[in-house]
Amino acid sequence: MSRLGDQGRDPENKLSDRAQGFIQRLYRDPRYLLIGKMERFGRELIAFVEGCTMISATGEVRGQALVNAEHEMHGRPDGERPYQEDSLVEYYLSPAGKARMPLGDDDFVALREESWQYYVRRNFAFLLGDFAQARDDAEHNLAIWNLIEQSDASDEAKWSYLRWWPWIERDRAVAEALLGIEHGQREEAATELYRAQRAVAQYGERYAERYAEEEEDGKSLSSQMDRHIASLIEILKEDDSLPVSTEEQLDEALARGDEEEVERLRREMIQRAMGE
Repeated sequence: MSRLGDQGRDPENKLSDRAQGFIQRLYRDPRYLLIGKMERFGRELIAFVEGCTMISATGEVRGQALVNAEHEMHGRPDGERPYQEDSLVEYYLSPAGKARMPLGDDDFVALREESWQYYVRRNFAFLLGDFAQARDDAEHNLAIWNLIEQSDASDEAKWSYLRWWPWIERDRAVAEALLGIEHGQREEAATELYRAQRAVAQYGERYAERYAEEEEDGKSLSSQMDRHIASLIEILKEDDSLPVSTEEQLDEALARGDEEEVERLRREMIQRAMGE
């Protein structure tokens, strides 16, 4: 699917009220209350209120507090430039960062803190309808996932972050698909969601035992993300003219052994790819 930004967005392809309502519910984190976007001295900011737990010097919980906070709209959310790079990801992918490999415990902590910032801003981007920003922030955290997955850390240390892949991939695919719908690219959006749903399900199967150790109710993180994507697909089909993707039709034809339909769909996919 081609990468899309704000340019070329068609007002006639605005998401239905039900789809927008679903996104608002899915991405509203009760720990953060969005105020809105603002501009100060040429900087675009997201203003919000964060619920914080107050802890004494001896570690005792003293109560709750609401704190006004801001995130930068561009670059790293806290506005910092670690090692003179735009983010830790850019640093660790640079020659200087690669020279520091393998990652140590301090690197893991710093990357997790950065990923949390991008997670919070990603949610705000969904609430604001800025799906290009939401996609980019999800891709940033997928890059962190790749760094940790390729590290020499223990399996347990890695799993503490790797377990979240279905969540991040769900958000990336949802953002890309919603952006596609707003640009009138419904077939591409349907394909994006179908591929993501399939990949998330496969990830859940691959790590079924690990998830089973963590989830008391038997509902793995992967299965929850699968259901979220399925629910969104249903809404988009009913209210936003989302088609059944050609790729999904092909898989169904293969499953029932319909060779004639398989050949037709493969020709259609080749023709579309050549046209793109």
